Amino acid sequence: MSAVVESLAVWLPGRGIAVGPVSFEISGLTLLTGRSGSGATALAAALGGDLPRGALVRGGLARRPGGSEVSVHHVGSDRLDPPLDVPVSRALGQPGPEAAALWGRLGSDADRGRSLRDLDPATYAAVPVLRGVLAALASRRDHPSVLLVVDQPLRLLTPDLREVVGQVLRDTADAGIDVCWVEHDLGTGVPLADRVVELVDQGDVVVRPAAAWRPRRLPLPPQASLARALGLPESSWWDLDALAAVPLVQAAVPTASGLVGSSTLAVVPVPAERAGVDLGALAGVDVTVGETLGVVPGSRDHRPALRIARRIAASVDQEPRPRPPLEWPGHVPVQRLTQAWTRARGGDADAALRSAARLAVVDGARGLARHSTGEQRALVWALGVHSGRTEVLDRPEAGLDAHARRLMAAALRAGGDTATIVVSHDPEFLVRACHRLLVLPDPTDPEAPALLGNPALVAAHLPHPPVLRRAGSRALRVRDVLEEVRR
Repeated sequence: MSAVVESLAVWLPGRGIAVGPVSFEISGLTLLTGRSGSGATALAAALGGDLPRGALVRGGLARRPGGSEVSVHHVGSDRLDPPLDVPVSRALGQPGPEAAALWGRLGSDADRGRSLRDLDPATYAAVPVLRGVLAALASRRDHPSVLLVVDQPLRLLTPDLREVVGQVLRDTADAGIDVCWVEHDLGTGVPLADRVVELVDQGDVVVRPAAAWRPRRLPLPPQASLARALGLPESSWWDLDALAAVPLVQAAVPTASGLVGSSTLAVVPVPAERAGVDLGALAGVDVTVGETLGVVPGSRDHRPALRIARRIAASVDQEPRPRPPLEWPGHVPVQRLTQAWTRARGGDADAALRSAARLAVVDGARGLARHSTGEQRALVWALGVHSGRTEVLDRPEAGLDAHARRLMAAALRAGGDTATIVVSHDPEFLVRACHRLLVLPDPTDPEAPALLGNPALVAAHLPHPPVLRRAGSRALRVRDVLEEVRR
């Protein structure tokens, strides 16, 4: 069975036409992607009947003559229906061995009888998609045609959980349920998908089988980009074993590039006890003004890394205690929000908005809640880098498309007037954006110290290595291998 989206268009209050009209078929595992703000989330919400009040929809799922009605299950990007104080077993929505087996695939040691409140944030973020899968499987028993719509389920997950959840969606499609998967992590999604639908412009989509898909407005993930540059056949573009067999990939070494002019920039020492981390033989963290320092969590729980990052930032700015995290009001127009931020923290409001607009479409007249997840991330990043203080960015790449992530990483790598501290699990983003990485130890090994150094020096100690390292290369980036080709 398959579901057909026919001339679907969505109008949102305060935003206008969000997407469409678009038409395409959902069969098996269909990956829906595009630039941030292209309307994929609005399209998913329209299919699931979960749009905000006042939204208008034209078109939708076409019902085949004589066919049964499609049972649709929608999992949004920022919503978990059960409250925090319920046990995992109840949050999953379905009892029995099927739910137990699905939960066991996460590799979590948390008993299903424990409360959601006790889970680490990454495991907690995986609960909604598991709940949706179980609901769709249960519905399959009563409906011949079932559609599961999931919106960016990998956004807040660690790399190991991304692989697990991606395979769960693949298995769900193999069980006879059509899956529409909205996703920006193309490196995980494309190899698992049957087809890819790329939203290009209003009403314009590119639909191709996943094996033959070539992005129109998005960059290829590193493994596919390198395979294409090396002339490997298209069938091997996503195969890390095929990359590992290329001698140039094995011979390439990472290029270490520090912050330009770092020898003349101010360095602020932060003692280890002030940072709240054991650095072994090192006395502390020396933060260079203008650099981007990455703090890498040692487990799925990123909250300890955030606390350390905020302590370092407070020390650099000579503040007595870390600043509390900000709650961004969703109803305030972005222009006013930016002006209030720069008055409090310093910086240029117009420059921040211009920087955000390089990554995604940002409308100063709209409130933050009227922007997509990727557009919100772009604005929060821009306000951080244009601040007059040392700011901590919590997983700034989450929710951004591949093109915007590259632009953000390049801008962070270029440095600024103040230091920026990034907390993230994403190894690809970290090695591109950061001048140095502070890799925190696994909390199960209390004797292990944290490691601090250039990404090329500490990459072997990352909890999740970059994709080229998983292909057996010492290189971190595609350009490292291409430099080897040019020698």
